[in-house]
Amino acid sequence: MSINGEHVNKFTQLISAILLSATINNTAFAEDDEPGEGEIAPNFEITQMDGSNFRLSDYRGKQPVYLVFWNTWCTYCMKKIPKLKEAQANLSEQIKIIAVNTGLKDSVEKSIAFQKRFEINYPLAFDHGKKVTDLYGVWGTPTEFIIDINGIIQHRDGVPEKLRPYLAEWNTAISSSLTTATVDTNTDINCEENGAKTC
Repeated sequence: MSINGEHVNKFTQLISAILLSATINNTAFAEDDEPGEGEIAPNFEITQMDGSNFRLSDYRGKQPVYLVFWNTWCTYCMKKIPKLKEAQANLSEQIKIIAVNTGLKDSVEKSIAFQKRFEINYPLAFDHGKKVTDLYGVWGTPTEFIIDINGIIQHRDGVPEKLRPYLAEWNTAISSSLTTATVDTNTDINCEENGAKTC
């Protein structure tokens, strides 16, 4: 039995359409697993490199949080440093900054050396076991989040270059019932040790 060119072309188009559909569906599923803008930021707890504890829910109703995932070998992360240092120096009463090293091909020792080399003035943390990194669906660095005073993600990347004009918006509280109905970030669920906890 012979198959003419028209049938081969139709068969090829059908296979291509199926593969494209599967790719789109898989991508959509992966993106759905990542916390995005307009969603409640997943709570976590992590030990900062100065030994103090950071818990995201502690800032709910008090201060927005600028969360940055980074690595010592990441060139684009280095380009963010001046902006973060300036914000820490001038805006620390209005927004909390925490930069979490994902731990990918990195170490605490390298992070300490990095902190000294760039004279970093904002809090750093190291994500042992990539628990927080995975919780936030971070695949590359830098990945940045602005979490407003209500615990809602306002930006996943695309953070404005100038933060000051947006601080009033990020510091505006909404009814607590609107956010607590979605998730109770003060509840500890399966918190784990070893420096990083997801709750």
